[in-house]
Amino acid sequence: MSYLREIMVRLRERSGASDSGHEPLAVPYSPLTERVLEEHLQTYRERLQACSDAMLPYEWAWLEDHLATLQLSSGQQAMQNVLGGPQRVADLLRETRCFQAEVRGELSRRGLEPGNRTAPLAAQEHAWELSNPAIRQEWGIEPADPLPG
Repeated sequence: MSYLREIMVRLRERSGASDSGHEPLAVPYSPLTERVLEEHLQTYRERLQACSDAMLPYEWAWLEDHLATLQLSSGQQAMQNVLGGPQRVADLLRETRCFQAEVRGELSRRGLEPGNRTAPLAAQEHAWELSNPAIRQEWGIEPADPLPG
Protein backbone atom coordinates (compact mmCIF):
# COMPACT_ATOMS: atom_id res chain seq x y z
CA MET A 1 0.00 0.00 0.00
CA SER A 2 2.20 2.41 1.18
CA TYR A 3 3.58 5.12 -0.91
CA LEU A 4 4.21 6.73 2.46
CA ARG A 5 6.54 3.92 3.43
CA GLU A 6 8.21 4.26 0.06
CA ILE A 7 8.82 7.94 0.78
CA MET A 8 10.68 7.15 3.94
CA VAL A 9 12.77 4.50 2.20
CA ARG A 10 13.63 6.87 -0.63
CA LEU A 11 14.51 9.69 1.76
CA ARG A 12 16.73 7.35 3.73
CA GLU A 13 18.37 6.15 0.51
CA ARG A 14 18.86 9.74 -0.54
CA SER A 15 20.52 10.68 2.71
CA GLY A 16 22.81 7.68 2.36
CA ALA A 17 23.41 8.43 -1.32
CA SER A 18 25.44 11.54 -0.58
CA ASP A 19 27.72 9.51 1.68
CA SER A 20 28.29 6.76 -0.86
CA GLY A 21 28.30 8.93 -3.95
CA HIS A 22 25.60 6.79 -5.56
CA GLU A 23 22.28 8.18 -6.66
CA PRO A 24 19.16 6.27 -5.53
CA LEU A 25 17.04 4.47 -8.09
CA ALA A 26 14.34 6.55 -9.73
CA VAL A 27 10.86 6.12 -8.30
CA PRO A 28 8.52 4.91 -11.04
CA TYR A 29 5.57 7.27 -11.25
CA SER A 30 2.03 6.66 -12.36
CA PRO A 31 -0.53 9.41 -11.80
CA LEU A 32 -2.96 9.06 -8.94
CA THR A 33 -6.24 8.80 -10.80
CA GLU A 34 -9.59 8.96 -9.03
CA ARG A 35 -10.01 5.21 -9.54
CA VAL A 36 -6.60 4.41 -8.06
CA LEU A 37 -7.19 6.79 -5.16
CA GLU A 38 -10.54 5.15 -4.39
CA GLU A 39 -8.91 1.70 -4.48
CA HIS A 40 -6.24 2.88 -2.03
CA LEU A 41 -8.88 4.45 0.21
CA GLN A 42 -11.00 1.29 0.21
CA THR A 43 -8.04 -0.83 1.29
CA TYR A 44 -7.11 1.77 3.89
CA ARG A 45 -10.68 1.87 5.29
CA GLU A 46 -10.70 -1.91 5.64
CA ARG A 47 -7.44 -1.86 7.54
CA LEU A 48 -8.62 0.94 9.83
CA GLN A 49 -11.86 -0.87 10.60
CA ALA A 50 -9.86 -3.92 11.66
CA CYS A 51 -7.64 -1.87 14.00
CA SER A 52 -8.16 -1.85 17.74
CA ASP A 53 -9.04 1.46 19.41
CA ALA A 54 -5.44 1.79 20.65
CA MET A 55 -4.08 1.46 17.11
CA LEU A 56 -5.99 4.45 15.73
CA PRO A 57 -4.16 7.23 17.66
CA TYR A 58 -0.88 5.64 16.57
CA GLU A 59 -2.00 5.71 12.94
CA TRP A 60 -3.09 9.34 13.32
CA ALA A 61 0.33 10.34 14.68
CA TRP A 62 2.05 8.26 12.01
CA LEU A 63 0.15 10.07 9.26
CA GLU A 64 0.93 13.46 10.80
CA ASP A 65 4.64 12.66 10.59
CA HIS A 66 4.37 11.56 6.98
CA LEU A 67 2.32 14.59 6.05
CA ALA A 68 5.00 16.83 7.56
CA THR A 69 7.67 15.00 5.55
CA LEU A 70 5.67 15.41 2.35
CA GLN A 71 5.05 19.08 3.02
CA LEU A 72 8.76 19.59 3.55
CA SER A 73 9.44 17.69 0.33
CA SER A 74 7.00 19.80 -1.64
CA GLY A 75 9.15 22.88 -1.06
CA GLN A 76 12.51 21.35 -1.97
CA GLN A 77 13.36 20.39 -5.54
CA ALA A 78 15.92 17.74 -4.58
CA MET A 79 13.43 15.96 -2.32
CA GLN A 80 10.72 16.18 -4.98
CA ASN A 81 13.09 14.55 -7.45
CA VAL A 82 13.83 11.71 -5.03
CA LEU A 83 10.09 11.08 -4.66
CA GLY A 84 9.32 11.16 -8.37
CA GLY A 85 8.78 14.84 -9.09
CA PRO A 86 6.41 17.62 -8.05
CA GLN A 87 3.27 15.91 -9.35
CA ARG A 88 4.08 12.72 -7.45
CA VAL A 89 4.57 14.72 -4.25
CA ALA A 90 1.27 16.54 -4.85
CA ASP A 91 -0.49 13.18 -5.37
CA LEU A 92 1.03 11.77 -2.19
CA LEU A 93 -0.04 14.86 -0.23
CA ARG A 94 -3.58 14.48 -1.56
CA GLU A 95 -3.67 10.78 -0.73
CA THR A 96 -2.27 11.33 2.77
CA ARG A 97 -4.89 13.99 3.50
CA CYS A 98 -7.57 11.56 2.36
CA PHE A 99 -6.10 8.91 4.66
CA GLN A 100 -6.20 11.41 7.53
CA ALA A 101 -9.88 12.05 6.85
CA GLU A 102 -10.48 8.29 7.00
CA VAL A 103 -8.70 8.00 10.36
CA ARG A 104 -10.60 11.02 11.68
CA GLY A 105 -13.87 9.40 10.59
CA GLU A 106 -13.01 6.06 12.18
CA LEU A 107 -11.97 7.77 15.42
CA SER A 108 -15.25 9.70 15.43
CA ARG A 109 -17.34 6.56 14.77
CA ARG A 110 -15.73 4.99 17.83
CA GLY A 111 -16.09 8.09 19.99
CA LEU A 112 -12.32 8.62 20.15
CA GLU A 113 -10.09 11.66 19.62
CA PRO A 114 -6.81 11.81 17.69
CA GLY A 115 -4.97 13.06 20.77
CA ASN A 116 -1.36 14.06 21.00
CA ARG A 117 1.58 11.82 20.35
CA THR A 118 2.32 9.89 23.50
CA ALA A 119 5.07 7.54 22.37
CA PRO A 120 7.58 7.00 19.58
CA LEU A 121 6.61 5.85 16.10
CA ALA A 122 8.15 3.26 13.84
CA ALA A 123 8.87 5.35 10.75
CA GLN A 124 7.99 2.67 8.23
CA GLU A 125 5.14 0.87 9.99
CA HIS A 126 1.46 1.69 9.92
CA ALA A 127 -0.49 0.74 13.05
CA TRP A 128 -1.38 -2.65 11.56
CA GLU A 129 2.26 -3.33 10.69
CA LEU A 130 3.74 -2.27 14.03
CA SER A 131 6.13 -5.01 15.05
CA ASN A 132 8.17 -3.39 17.82
CA PRO A 133 6.79 -4.74 21.12
CA ALA A 134 8.09 -1.77 23.13
CA ILE A 135 6.39 0.77 20.86
CA ARG A 136 3.19 -1.32 20.83
CA GLN A 137 3.24 -1.33 24.63
CA GLU A 138 3.86 2.43 24.87
CA TRP A 139 0.83 3.07 22.63
CA GLY A 140 -1.29 0.60 24.59
CA ILE A 141 -1.56 -1.79 21.67
CA GLU A 142 -1.92 -5.19 23.19
CA PRO A 143 0.14 -8.05 21.79
CA ALA A 144 -3.13 -9.82 21.03
CA ASP A 145 -4.51 -6.90 19.00
CA PRO A 146 -4.94 -8.02 15.43
CA LEU A 147 -2.62 -6.86 12.71
CA PRO A 148 -5.01 -6.60 9.74
CA GLY A 149 -3.94 -6.83 6.20
